[in-house]
Amino acid sequence: MRIELAPANLEILKKINQEYKIPITSLANSCIYEKLGDKIKLLEFDLSLESDETELKIRLYENEREYLIKASEIIGINSLTGIIKYFLMNSIYDKRFLNPNELEAFIKFKSEISIIGKNLNQILKYLNIHKELKTDDLINTIQELNIKLDDTKQEIKSILKYTNKRFKK
Repeated sequence: MRIELAPANLEILKKINQEYKIPITSLANSCIYEKLGDKIKLLEFDLSLESDETELKIRLYENEREYLIKASEIIGINSLTGIIKYFLMNSIYDKRFLNPNELEAFIKFKSEISIIGKNLNQILKYLNIHKELKTDDLINTIQELNIKLDDTKQEIKSILKYTNKRFKK
């Protein structure tokens, strides 16, 4: 395919190409993706294709490699291949993949919610056995549980908000 650009635009692309060593094709693709934004249809992940694994080799500049290594440390993925695959998969598929740190946070929230449920169950057992109600103790316990639930809810909201927006501009 052949595309003609205005000479001024081509000069800008050439300057960026020379300064940052980014191929003109990549620059053009980046502009197209940015312009299309949400109009690009992302794919649904299909586990049945898992056996059709292909090896792919890429070239990176040292600063790009260092950036990916730093990103892998932050995200919790221990390999350069893993972080590249994580970013690539999240840019292709509609449903985002969670990184290890996000999964760990969800597991933590699950256990906190379980603890809250156990506390409520203990309160109910105590009330059933003793048939007496100390309202002050009950109110304090319920307030503590409400605080924990609110904190957990806010953290879940912030993680979900971050997860949903991390690849959108």
